[in-house]
Amino acid sequence: MMASYSLSTNRLVLRTPREEDFEHCAAFMSSERSKFTGGPTADRFDIWRGFLGSIGHWGLRGYGFFTVLHDDQPVGRVGLVNHIMWDEPELGWHLFEGHEGKGFATEAAEAVRLWAAETHGLNHLISYIHPENAASRRVAERMGATHERDTTLLGQNAQVWRHRKIVP
Repeated sequence: MMASYSLSTNRLVLRTPREEDFEHCAAFMSSERSKFTGGPTADRFDIWRGFLGSIGHWGLRGYGFFTVLHDDQPVGRVGLVNHIMWDEPELGWHLFEGHEGKGFATEAAEAVRLWAAETHGLNHLISYIHPENAASRRVAERMGATHERDTTLLGQNAQVWRHRKIVP
């Protein structure tokens, strides 16, 4: 059984994922909204494996993506990943349909960034952002991150955005 974590902000609750979150993730991954995060795909088994991989990240690394709730409704996922092909731990985010433009991604990502520094000593995080993903670039900029370099990730163009150091 994986450890359960919960973070709170003024408007949001971030908690470790649960099986009931799968349908929200499946809707996201099968939509055009996922084009910068490995989608879209209609293959539910691929989506399920990705969902389980996210949960497995918690078991292996002690961190992963949180499910973000607003008024007890899932609005997206924000968290940390460090896959074997990543240069270093990444702070990532995505919002479900209809929840963009409300500041949820920035608010949740700032809470996760602080938690990562306090709990895991991870205070030099990056975010991989596709060059065409203007919305994610704006979140990174609002958080004070800066574009460090261009790279490729999983055969796709990506930018590495460096977050400011957090000293807990």
